[in-house]
Parts: sequence; C-alpha cells; structure tokens
Amino acid sequence: MRSAASVGMDGGRGFLPTGVEPLDRALGGGLHRGRIVEVVGRVSSGRTAFLFLVLASATSRGEQTVLIDPEDGFDPAAAALAGVRLERVLWIRPSRSLDAFRAADLVLDAGGFGLVAIDARRATRDARRASPWPRLSLRAERAGSVLLVSSERPEVGTFAATVLGLRRNAAGWAGPSTSLRAGPSPLLLERLDVRIDVLRSKVGGVAGPVRWASSSARRRSTDAA
Repeated sequence: MRSAASVGMDGGRGFLPTGVEPLDRALGGGLHRGRIVEVVGRVSSGRTAFLFLVLASATSRGEQTVLIDPEDGFDPAAAALAGVRLERVLWIRPSRSLDAFRAADLVLDAGGFGLVAIDARRATRDARRASPWPRLSLRAERAGSVLLVSSERPEVGTFAATVLGLRRNAAGWAGPSTSLRAGPSPLLLERLDVRIDVLRSKVGGVAGPVRWASSSARRRSTDAA
C-alpha cells in the first residue's frame, strides 16, 4: 500500500488520475496533489458516480483514502461495484458539518492519505462563517493529498485550485420489469452521460467541457447524485 508521501510530488506523480481520460488530459495529468479540488453539481448531476470513480482510481493504485460523509449517504456496495477497494477507504460519518471539517483537518495533519474527500453538499451557515478552507488548504499542501470537496454549489472560494462543474446530459435506465415471483423490479440507473466543465484551474491545464459516460455502477433511481 502507498501513502501520498510515497507517491511523491515530482513529474506525473504529482497528479491523481480521475479515471476520465479526457478530463485528466485537460488538467495536465489529473487532480493536483496538495490542492483543494471542488466538484460542483446539482442533485443527479453525477457527483456520486464521479466520487466513486476517483476513489476507485486511487485505491486501485494502492493508496489510502478517506471519505468524510456527514450526510451518511455512502453506499459501500455500490462503491465496490464501481471498483472502489473498500479496505483502503477510511469512512468517517460525523454528525455535523463542522465536525466534518475538523475530521478533515485531523486526517490531513496525520498524513499518509492520497485522497481525502468531503461530502459538503449541505454546508451549514456556521461552517461558512467558520471558513475552514484556509487551514485545510495548508494541511492538504503539507500532506501532499488531494482534498476533494463535493457540493451542490461553490463553497470553497478562492482556496480551490481546481473547480469542476458537473451537469447531467442524459441517463440510461434499466427496468422496470415484472416477475411473477418477485414482482416489479426497481428502476436502476445504468448509465450517465455527464458534461464536466473545468470552471477554474489555478495549476495549469485547459479549461473547457469534457463528456463522460458513466456505466460502471447500477444504482437504484433514488441514488443518482
């Protein structure tokens, strides 16, 4: 298993590939280590699928990762289907947004994690007033970790080195079908066609839209974030 420190910060190893090749090319190699990356999109925009993809990319390379999940919305079974190595994910479920930022501070300070992801989709007014981003930006830089913040609208401000905007173009569904034994089957999300815009990049790369088709995970229709 590899830590962020063992991966190093030189050359192409200063990036964490997302698994979306056109996006990695646009960013110059992937997500920059030691930086905050913000992923913004409405509900059903593909943020959950994108998070799974980045977690799968990191864990498949032997890196240790952290998912801070104050919404308690992480589905380990769906993540495993998407290729995430769950034994390399530290899943933290704080009860409040402020505790989520404190948890991020602690794990970044401890070091050794290639990716630290925060689900900040409903950041509270208190969290905005607390402004955790200057401190977390410094922590991420010292740790050499990618700090990935997923939210419905921009929260990080100028402390985000890269901001990605996700928008769903189309979705492919499987079902429903009817079985005499089992009854109607649930409607499953089989494929997402997502547009990714590089809204900001302070660390190089070319801004512009990227098309991404996600088809690796099959989720119930209520889990299409």
